[in-house]
Amino acid sequence: MTRTKVSPLLLCLSILSAACTKELRYTKEELLARTQAADPTATVILPRNMEEGASCMSYTSGCVSAHTVKVRQLELIAVEFMSTTEAIHAAKKYRGFYLRNWFLDDVSGEPSLERFVVEKLEAKKP
Repeated sequence: MTRTKVSPLLLCLSILSAACTKELRYTKEELLARTQAADPTATVILPRNMEEGASCMSYTSGCVSAHTVKVRQLELIAVEFMSTTEAIHAAKKYRGFYLRNWFLDDVSGEPSLERFVVEKLEAKKP
């Protein structure tokens, strides 16, 4: 039986390339912490019952969860997706903003919220 030697350089490059291609995502807690760092009064609004509140049924496939967030006394919907690609697709479709794997809805047309998500959260509009 013959053994093939793997070059240490090739092994290191393979490991580094796999590590570098990992997509950056925010968890719900990380997004909320980032939002609250910019606006300490920001809160997630819990629906009164299961029929109320934001829902993935209103958005494209790939939606993981949807949450209503109150920022600067205004509400927006933060929609979590599995990937940045899906969040960008939703942002294009609904003409909103995205931040990594999150789509931020009900922001466009509200100057105060638009400034907040662009300047404080570094969200982008595709």
